[in-house]
Amino acid sequence: MNALKYSLNPFGGAVIESLSLPDYPDDFTAGLAETIRIMNDENIKVVWLSIPIEKSLLIPGAVASGFIYHHAGSGYLELTLSLQKDAYVPPFATHYAGAGGVVIDDDGNLLIISEKYRGNYKKHYKLPGGTLNEGEHISDAVCREVLEETGIRTEFQFLSSFRQCHGYRYGKSDIYFVCRLKPLNRNIIIDTLEIEEALWMPVEKYLASPETHPFNRRIVESALGGNGIRLEEIEGYGTKDTHEMLFLE
Repeated sequence: MNALKYSLNPFGGAVIESLSLPDYPDDFTAGLAETIRIMNDENIKVVWLSIPIEKSLLIPGAVASGFIYHHAGSGYLELTLSLQKDAYVPPFATHYAGAGGVVIDDDGNLLIISEKYRGNYKKHYKLPGGTLNEGEHISDAVCREVLEETGIRTEFQFLSSFRQCHGYRYGKSDIYFVCRLKPLNRNIIIDTLEIEEALWMPVEKYLASPETHPFNRRIVESALGGNGIRLEEIEGYGTKDTHEMLFLE
């Protein structure tokens, strides 16, 4: 049986070409065995194998050959095989990322929301915001989320604070970025699927309210002072599409 096609990566590993995988499990298992034999002779450390969902019948053969799960997407399963003891296999994504907006108008009113679905928690007000999409910049995501939830268009001003927590969804960690935004309109139109209420409240009233969570109070206070961490470009280092750089002024 011919070996499966593969390419080498810069870290002493090999990546089996998904498009070259045979359709039948027996052919795959035989080809994989020959491939592993050759890779051992070539002193390859780690083998990467991505199996498309339409060829999921190949998975048992890969597992029987010693491969373990690394991660999965909606249309594939990624597996790895360490051919050398203690070979390093980098983990898959470890964090979620979200962003919230501190939106304050010229009259000192803060844009706040109350979510429709809050479990057993009583009604409370917090900042609008949500999860970043894959490939989305923080500054774009926070403006998008505020617009979707409240109908308020905004302009990114600066990053004022962030927090990290562990043991979040599926056991991953979570980073939440807080951004100061300038509102470009004032007419609120809420997303009725997720938001129960959105309103403008004097920022002093929000900070003084005993019902405001201490964390929410602190991140709003932080956004009120200083210049924050602002967007900046460095000539010759990435593009606006691929790099988002923020520096303290």
